[in-house]
Amino acid sequence: MRWRDRLAVLFFPQGLVLTVAALMIFFIHLGVFASDLNNFYITYHYDRMSFNYTIVLTFSHVISICWAAVGSLQAELTGDKYLRCFALIILMLNGIMFFIRLSLDFLAIQYRKEYH
Repeated sequence: MRWRDRLAVLFFPQGLVLTVAALMIFFIHLGVFASDLNNFYITYHYDRMSFNYTIVLTFSHVISICWAAVGSLQAELTGDKYLRCFALIILMLNGIMFFIRLSLDFLAIQYRKEYH
C-alpha cells in the first residue's frame, strides 16, 4: 500500500473512498450534461456538443456506476445507516444521469436524422 492510499484511508471512513470518487465523476458528468443541454435547447450550437467524446463519457459513466455500486456494498458491510443512504443516493444519481445522457444522445441523433 502506497503512502497516498494510506492518506486517503486516513481522511475518509472505510467504504467512502469509492463513493466520493463516484460523486466527483457525477459532478463532472453533470457539468458536461448542462453544457450539452445549453447547446442543444438554448443556443442551438450543435457543433459545440460533446458528440466527439460519447464513447469516453459512456465508459466513464459505467466506471462511475461500478465504483458507486462497490462503495454501496462496502457501506452495507459497515452497518452505518447514513453512509449506506449516501452511497445508495450516489448510485441512483449516477444511474439516472447515465440514462438521461443516453436519451439526450438518442434525441440528438433523431434530430440530426442520423441512422446507423
